[in-house]
Amino acid sequence: MLTRTFATLLVLLILSAPLRGEAQPQGPEVTWNMSPWPGLINTRDGQPSDGIIVDILQQIVQRLPEYRHRYRMNNLTRGLEQLKREPLSCFLPTYPTPERDRYGYYVGLFVAMPHQLVVRSADLPRFVTAGGEVSLHQLLRDRHFHGGLVRDRSYGPVLDPILQTPEALLQLQRIQTSSAGSNLYGMLEHGRIDYLIDYAEVVQYVQRQGLAQGLSLIPLAEANSPYLSGIYCSRNAEGAALIRSIDRIARQPEVIELFKAAQHAYIPPQTLGHYRGWLERFFAERPDRDLTSLSH
Repeated sequence: MLTRTFATLLVLLILSAPLRGEAQPQGPEVTWNMSPWPGLINTRDGQPSDGIIVDILQQIVQRLPEYRHRYRMNNLTRGLEQLKREPLSCFLPTYPTPERDRYGYYVGLFVAMPHQLVVRSADLPRFVTAGGEVSLHQLLRDRHFHGGLVRDRSYGPVLDPILQTPEALLQLQRIQTSSAGSNLYGMLEHGRIDYLIDYAEVVQYVQRQGLAQGLSLIPLAEANSPYLSGIYCSRNAEGAALIRSIDRIARQPEVIELFKAAQHAYIPPQTLGHYRGWLERFFAERPDRDLTSLSH
């Protein structure tokens, strides 16, 4: 009986061995470098767990079975440096610049909501205008309001010049933080500042953790449309091939629908509603648009 049982187990092990081999692709390995960002890239045990960018990347990765996928948390500087050091490496999310184009090939992938003003809900009547937006230029000239920013953070090419004006230097506190700016939410709730500037995805994430319940978002007139961030991959033949594959997958109708679903899961309904026209046009045009930096 023992002999028959052992023989049966041995047959089962032999039969299952090819299945285990098939589950481990033998193709090239790609390392996905990314930086943690609440609501966008959440982490658990040092690895990406969820967030709108993680969910969208997962839809891409599932359609690239010919690669072995590895994930690494890295800041922007180190992530871009890996593009030069490794045979096939990518960094996300990031924006295209001429300097970064020297490191790798780029594809636009993630629809990013523009920064918005975050205020105490009780103060909404003090801020909102008839158009439902707030002008940052005008707000910075009002000495009754004082805001907070994360020190050394870029708020993008549209807002950064405004935030460096003399009015901004007087009206804004720049706070050192190692927690993606979460301590600013406590300062806002306790009245130490009147507003801060952040992404809607981050605000919703913080609120889902049971914090910042008494805060609301207001669109900024100067940041009046969403924009794209994306992925850089190694500037070699392998990186170019991967970038082309990512763009091809992202243009498939079923993947576009999954991208839309991720937005509804992570972005507040009021924000989606405010930018609905831009989003509808973008997704309608996406199947026919090549968003890579590769020559066509």
